[in-house]
Amino acid sequence: MARKPATAEQKQAVRRHIQKAAAGVYSEQGAAGVSVRAIAQRADVSIGAIYAYFGSLQGLMQSLWMEPLEAINAQLADLAAGIADPVERLAALLNAYVQVAQARPELFRGAFLFVRPETLPKPDRGPLEDAPFAALLIAAVQEGQALGRLRGGDPRVLAQVAWAGIHGCLALPVNLDRLDFAAPTALAARMIEILIADLAVSPR
Repeated sequence: MARKPATAEQKQAVRRHIQKAAAGVYSEQGAAGVSVRAIAQRADVSIGAIYAYFGSLQGLMQSLWMEPLEAINAQLADLAAGIADPVERLAALLNAYVQVAQARPELFRGAFLFVRPETLPKPDRGPLEDAPFAALLIAAVQEGQALGRLRGGDPRVLAQVAWAGIHGCLALPVNLDRLDFAAPTALAARMIEILIADLAVSPR
């Protein structure tokens, strides 16, 4: 007798089970210990099941961070839509990024502090705008420039500088925890002040 195909709920349960196993391997062994075999053994599934559900090891690991990020990106889009002034919107988005890092530290580490081991294939590089947060920053800069509120220059580059500036404030104290850095939130708050002051055009 043929086995009944799995229901959507059963497939989702297996998917979550594999993701939980992958998160456990990553948490305990770090990126260097992540492999399809290690995850399959922990989840007690076949290696083929992982490829069937996620396509690749990279797809599985990305799903751990990208799926929760979808909800956060939606919240950031709502935040941006509610702020008419582009300079205020830019500052609010940067502050929101800091808040996400503090409220969801494991998600932030996985999604934004992940160092790809040599055993994992490098992904194809896509446009910066593929990242919803970057797209929101770029849009704020473009609108600010159009209104004469923000300095000229390539909006994509200016958005990258702003993102990199606050990200560095959050990442360095984590990556170099042997050094006596100030609190990441304090560093990031000061960096946002500096970035906005540098990018904004002073009224005449």
